[in-house]
Amino acid sequence: MSNDKFDLTGKVAIIVGGTQGMGLNIAEMFAASGARIMICSRTAGDTEAVAKSLNERFGNGDEIAAGCAADMTIKDQLQTVVDRTVAKFGKVTTLVASPTVRPFFGSSLDTPDEELDAQYLYVFKSRFWIASMCIREMRKSGGGSIIFIGSGSAFEATSERSVYSCIRAAEAKLIQNFAAEFGQENIRANIISPGLIDSSGAQALFQDPAVTRTFTERLPMKRAGTTREIASVATFLASEASSFTTGAIVPVDGGRNLHAQPNKLTDQFAPEKDARHRG
Repeated sequence: MSNDKFDLTGKVAIIVGGTQGMGLNIAEMFAASGARIMICSRTAGDTEAVAKSLNERFGNGDEIAAGCAADMTIKDQLQTVVDRTVAKFGKVTTLVASPTVRPFFGSSLDTPDEELDAQYLYVFKSRFWIASMCIREMRKSGGGSIIFIGSGSAFEATSERSVYSCIRAAEAKLIQNFAAEFGQENIRANIISPGLIDSSGAQALFQDPAVTRTFTERLPMKRAGTTREIASVATFLASEASSFTTGAIVPVDGGRNLHAQPNKLTDQFAPEKDARHRG
């Protein structure tokens, strides 16, 4: 995978959730663009395998990637990831937080307390932790870029995943507050809002083409997105090409958040049906 649009030479990125789906594609594009990368996920074998692949494909004989296993819900383990990144590559300039947790589907009234706690821990608290840790290192480097992979659910009212939608909205507000607080230190914070993406976490929606169509037909672009389309935007946000972009919610969703409506009124307001028609 090549990318000649955005230069990440000199950048050192931590990619949480970098072994599959969007996170993996982001890691590949970052490596192709010149960044050095710490891959983080729960399983040591997976992080090491991805790092080995990146080194072989993009390192040109240098070690540009390493792996560090961590559970994002355990604060001390996240700090270890940051510390190892600094020890290995000398600094942290970029954070990508990609992983999430499966929403609880059902009525708000039926949501167990453990689901409330899990949504808050996985989507909000863990990202607050890792971002705060990285900001301390970014200050030493003269700035940096925080990139969250969020969800379009933050901008919808829903009758089936209420808690998830609320926590995702809080995540977006967290990014904006980081942007407001640390912009003066050249630390930028942005969040990507994906739509229907053919990624590892959404395969239940791609197993049956008929099911997929029920979702894509709602979109102005009438198709699902790809992980590469997410990675391209993340690479832009990590690069100096976005040096004046902060606090942004960047939709990569085929128009999902437009909530576009099909043309159902034109016929009803035709001249022969609507006496108010201007001739």
